[in-house]
Amino acid sequence: MNLLATPLGWIMKFCYSLVHNYGIALFLFTFITRLVVFPLSIKQQKSTARMAMISPEIEKLKKKYAKNKEKLNEETMKLYSKENVNPMASCLPMIITMVILFSLIPVIYSPLTYISNADKDDVEKSNNLITNIYVASEEIKSKDTSIEELIAKFEKDGKDPYEALEKELKDKYSKTAKSIDSSEEWEYFIDAIKKHPDIDKFILDENNVSKNLAQSRPELITFDFVKKADGKYADVLPEIVREEAEKFNYEFLGMPLGKIPQWKFSLDSLFFIPLLSAILQFVTTIVSQRFTKKNNPAAANMGGGMKAMFYIMPIFSLWICFSYPAGLGLYWIYSSFFALIQTLVLNILYSPAKVQEMVKKDMAKQKAKKKKPSMYERAMAMQNQQNGNVQNSEDDDEDEERKLSKAEMKELQRNRINEARRRMAEKYGEEYNEKE
Repeated sequence: MNLLATPLGWIMKFCYSLVHNYGIALFLFTFITRLVVFPLSIKQQKSTARMAMISPEIEKLKKKYAKNKEKLNEETMKLYSKENVNPMASCLPMIITMVILFSLIPVIYSPLTYISNADKDDVEKSNNLITNIYVASEEIKSKDTSIEELIAKFEKDGKDPYEALEKELKDKYSKTAKSIDSSEEWEYFIDAIKKHPDIDKFILDENNVSKNLAQSRPELITFDFVKKADGKYADVLPEIVREEAEKFNYEFLGMPLGKIPQWKFSLDSLFFIPLLSAILQFVTTIVSQRFTKKNNPAAANMGGGMKAMFYIMPIFSLWICFSYPAGLGLYWIYSSFFALIQTLVLNILYSPAKVQEMVKKDMAKQKAKKKKPSMYERAMAMQNQQNGNVQNSEDDDEDEERKLSKAEMKELQRNRINEARRRMAEKYGEEYNEKE
């Protein structure tokens, strides 16, 4: 997914450069990716319509070969090949959508890495610093003290407070010592403490920094550093990272897209992102299934599987939007919206009646031009040929010999012996004289 995140990041960077708003850039990004997948969706719709056309034939095969599943599968595949139907065509657009969704997660989590002009090394340095400050602050608080209190204690003992603080953290704070794993990171960490000894109070305040992102997704916390507390603590970050974060618009309609919506009713506008996502997904599912019932009643009566879709996709939408930052939820809303529009358009343009007309035209063209055998037909022909070659050859020889008279049979055997002798002579470089 991280490998695919890089080209998706290029597309997002292009979209952001046009509008300079991450929420609107996501809308453009979704439109572009849906446009790319649209030809596959057209192919899917045509295949679905063709499936509806041949469903009566499939039902006949099911009744005819009810007790022979192997023969049923063989005849069904022949029917698909004959009618040029791919039963798996409907899966591909959904698979691509899912791949894009999960590949987009790193881009949502790391906008400065994928979209801004900040150097990636500087962004990584900033991310490590934020993580180290949070880990140290949380562990120090767990021992009922603070960075300021530790510094005051060391000063009272007549020690260099920052050297003593580093030694204390290395010796007695195992999580911090494990997190800050190089002398360079210790240097950055101590410099940050020198600038703001109270930085632990800032980073541990839930009103400033989201606890579930501070350690796992520190890049999103960069925006808290530059926008909360009047940007007082932003000077601990690398200059280029701070500048890029200050001008980067990572909001949409006042909503911070780096926050994860919470499972509780409140006036917090982020809660409505998962809610709207689930509603849109539910509406899309209803519209899609209504068209399915109208266009292909046999497929619509498949029972539990179809009914389960009413609940699976909306619940999946809720889970996605409550598990990841609001930016991903906003993308899922856009994706559901475009899916709804696409469903309406495709079912109008490629209804079974219209596809039937297309199929008739295709069949007329195929009659005018010799059709190449399908892959399935070629495979079956090759298998039959391999199975029958040896037997056919033997049968042909026997049939030929049965038709010869005794004299002709004798002549045939003599010619075969002479041919064998000639080949042996050629092989060993000898002169061959045919004997009567």
